[in-house]
Amino acid sequence: MKSEGMKSGFRSGLLLTWALTAGLLACGTDSIVAPPPPPDPGPLPTESLSFLRQSGTAPALVTTDTTLVATKGTKTEVRIRYEPLPGQIEGEEFLELKIEEASLFRYPPAHPRAGQLFEDGDTITIRIRVDPTDLVVTLDPSGIEFDANQPAELEIRYGNADDDYDDDGTPDPPETESQIDLWRQENVGDPWFRIGEIKDAELDRVRARLTSFSRYALAI
Repeated sequence: MKSEGMKSGFRSGLLLTWALTAGLLACGTDSIVAPPPPPDPGPLPTESLSFLRQSGTAPALVTTDTTLVATKGTKTEVRIRYEPLPGQIEGEEFLELKIEEASLFRYPPAHPRAGQLFEDGDTITIRIRVDPTDLVVTLDPSGIEFDANQPAELEIRYGNADDDYDDDGTPDPPETESQIDLWRQENVGDPWFRIGEIKDAELDRVRARLTSFSRYALAI
């Protein structure tokens, strides 16, 4: 983890770009070495986890609520970024959502076509919401199903999080970073399940495959 004292925080804002071509964001995945995962702790209540937070020195986010349209048969990739710092062309990345050509599988219960399979050319609006303080990410529509053989992928980066991961008032030692993982919660108040599959300490990111949408957060 590339820390300069306490992380300067999630450096303002979100710049959203999406690409509907297969060539973008091909880099990165192959270079990640995934160590054997630790034992699955099973479901944990909110009070058993310490959630990463945006640093108090970070500027406000540009947006915390945005939408995009995904199409069956077309690869869709979304990046949410921070506002660029002086001298940067584009800001650092916070979140990446990748939906493959065949990922969209079945419509969610609240949709007029509830339970029906997606056909090539079918579209659906996806909503991304980010809590600017606790950095909990909510993906909608709830209940949408992705193909288990080509699931969606979610990546969240923590390079600008507050280094006081456990919120005890002092920055945590570097080895604490190994405990950071990506967690899923179906609904507010429900237990959390660990879903992180690929952890890359060099780029301060955790990635997971998704077969549906819910709430997500980084925690230890």
